[in-house]
Amino acid sequence: MAFDLRGRYWDRTSDLFGVLEAVTSVAPFARARLHVGAVHQDGTKMAKSTGNLTLVADLLRDHSPAAVRMLLLDRPWRSVWQYRPGDLDTAAARLEQLYAAAGRPGGTGEAAIGVVVAALLDDLDVPQAVEVAVDAGGDAARLLLRVLALA
Repeated sequence: MAFDLRGRYWDRTSDLFGVLEAVTSVAPFARARLHVGAVHQDGTKMAKSTGNLTLVADLLRDHSPAAVRMLLLDRPWRSVWQYRPGDLDTAAARLEQLYAAAGRPGGTGEAAIGVVVAALLDDLDVPQAVEVAVDAGGDAARLLLRVLALA
């Protein structure tokens, strides 16, 4: 039995898919693979087993859920990234820019909305979509807020 999609964080030291194919004799074990970047903190991968972990509940004490989502989404999704507490403040400020843009008139043309949608469809390029939405404002920014569940 093969899966249509198998997802896990990106770990360059192991070949879990190769092991699964060898054990099950099913190749390919997954027809599509989704590798997301691991989150690092203080130079090492976050892991409960090592105590190197920041909990979402701790982040929500000082920031909104939307700011935490912006922190997670506004980056290349497959890249390993380093969490720093100040990054959450940066994400909150970027979210405020997007909210302000959504309150402006404009961004109603198919061009701005189309560019936002195209960025999202291009390997989920959220940083590009945010840049366009902030510049265009209006409907383009409101659309992005809805799609990313930031509104």
